[in-house]
Amino acid sequence: MIMEDALTLEMRDAPKELSFLLSILRNRDQDQAILPQEAADMDWNLFMKLAVHHRVYPLVYLALKGSDTSLIPAYVMQSLQRHYHNNTIKMLHLSREMSRICDVFAEARIRSLWLKGPLLALHLYGDVAHRTSKDLDILVDAEDVEKAEQVLTQLGYEAEEEIVLGNWKKKSHHRSFEHREHFAQVEIHWRLNPHYSRSFSFEQLWQRRREVRLSSQTYFCLGNEDLLCYLTDHGARHGWFRLRWLADIVRLLPLLDNSRLNQHLERYGGEMYAGQAFILSSLLLSAKVPHDLEAATVGAKSYRLAEKSLYYIQRIVQLNPVPEKSVARHYNRYLFSLMSGKQRIAYVFNKLLPSSRDALQLPLPKPLYFLYVPLRPFLWFWRRMKQPSV
Repeated sequence: MIMEDALTLEMRDAPKELSFLLSILRNRDQDQAILPQEAADMDWNLFMKLAVHHRVYPLVYLALKGSDTSLIPAYVMQSLQRHYHNNTIKMLHLSREMSRICDVFAEARIRSLWLKGPLLALHLYGDVAHRTSKDLDILVDAEDVEKAEQVLTQLGYEAEEEIVLGNWKKKSHHRSFEHREHFAQVEIHWRLNPHYSRSFSFEQLWQRRREVRLSSQTYFCLGNEDLLCYLTDHGARHGWFRLRWLADIVRLLPLLDNSRLNQHLERYGGEMYAGQAFILSSLLLSAKVPHDLEAATVGAKSYRLAEKSLYYIQRIVQLNPVPEKSVARHYNRYLFSLMSGKQRIAYVFNKLLPSSRDALQLPLPKPLYFLYVPLRPFLWFWRRMKQPSV
């Protein structure tokens, strides 16, 4: 049994609006009525901010509309309904773009694995409208990245950041694109994780892929065990500052082959990230973690990481793409606690490498590009100073 008491004390400082939100999310089958005392004396504006910030408003709306809504102010239900309908339209729009991109990728013979987005919503929740997604994340072989970018350009997408220096594949693991007319966003990934995290090769992931049919079209996604490793690594790196990611873990748990996952983690690593996710999903969302998974993943390091991530879950913070100044120091310490010694060295080395952002900030002639190496710390510091405080 996961020792929830080790973390319960840390949740005593959580606002009651967050506790109420967690109570709604725990009632996954909507088989329990909302108790009047739970909804009493609520700061409903804060409740809505939390539901939107954590990107769980579709689940909240579905749960509340089946309850006694006399306990909920009318404007709250109207706001939830509006957010839910807007998300439905957004997910249908992303689904259409997903279909269009998939067709063109197939014509160009680009193998692709679809991460998150409408397919993850369908896989975990049974309906694309029950989960939010900002964009489409697509993993391709590193050798196909340039070809994929050309295809997106032909479809009307533009890269959000211009490439000047040639080390961009080493500096990052994805590039972001936005459509010029309808503003759909797409991320092309060539690694699942940043270079300082252990990542599977595309061929390994492709061999373990899962096939999904949607609207008479075939897509390929990560196998469930690879998906668990990807989601827990992603959630850990972002401090689980959105409850949506933990809700995904709760839904994915019953779909896993536990024996295969344990072998997977033993061979490739990631036990402490999985353990952190299992502890948090058990504590906050009453997830039922199988004993064999718990025994293989939940250790002292997982507990420490779970406790540290509660700092972000209990606050409304932004950690992506860069952490707010108010939490940056705390987050950097947390990020280092996720890494091994080798990963820390790789992380620091990567930060010291110049980027295209440096070249755009201070354009130099190509023969002088070598100067970006000693200038990198100063340019990075200048950007941080210009970042607004929150």
